[in-house]
Amino acid sequence: MSLKRPRRAPLAALFVALLAVVGLAAAPSAGAATVSSAPAATAAKTLGTTTVTTAPGVAEALLRSGIVPLPAPGTTFGVKYRNGVLVSYGFPITGSTADLAAGTGDITHSGGIVFVGKGRSLAVGSFDIDLAAGKVFATTVNGAAAHVPLLDLDLAKVRVGTVGTTTVVSGVGLKLDPVAAGVLNRTFGSKLPTDGSLTFGTANVRIRG
Repeated sequence: MSLKRPRRAPLAALFVALLAVVGLAAAPSAGAATVSSAPAATAAKTLGTTTVTTAPGVAEALLRSGIVPLPAPGTTFGVKYRNGVLVSYGFPITGSTADLAAGTGDITHSGGIVFVGKGRSLAVGSFDIDLAAGKVFATTVNGAAAHVPLLDLDLAKVRVGTVGTTTVVSGVGLKLDPVAAGVLNRTFGSKLPTDGSLTFGTANVRIRG
């Protein structure tokens, strides 16, 4: 799928739409913008944060398909322009049984993403990074319990380090899972690739303790 750079007018419109929905009044410029929604009230009690940043071209591809990816309540959020629109989401970590050395266990989160467009919406959240499966699962869909593969992990460039008592895992590649692509296509009539080839972005995980 071609991910061409859009004209400035659609880019500015994307910024305005994203900012308006998260409740910010100021309109951004077409060059660059960053925003952040309020963190969850229980953020201080979480174990850390997983930050997902979309790859260049992904936000535009979703927009061209009539889909706007917005943050669910409790999810921090940012937008900037760097060789394309980059959208970042911060998901509070609520639990972890991860053994990074063995590549097993789970890292669970609150928050999520709400895809909206064409008079429809699809809310996915309570993400579970399942290291053994190599996938990120949405354990809620439109508020109901689920177990839907959303993203596939690419650990080829992963780096693990520590900052004090915080473990930092960076460079985790994320590809859109074929199941998730199919759900988005059926919901919004889009034509996202369903072969697992679309790079959604990268994830950085910071776990305290």
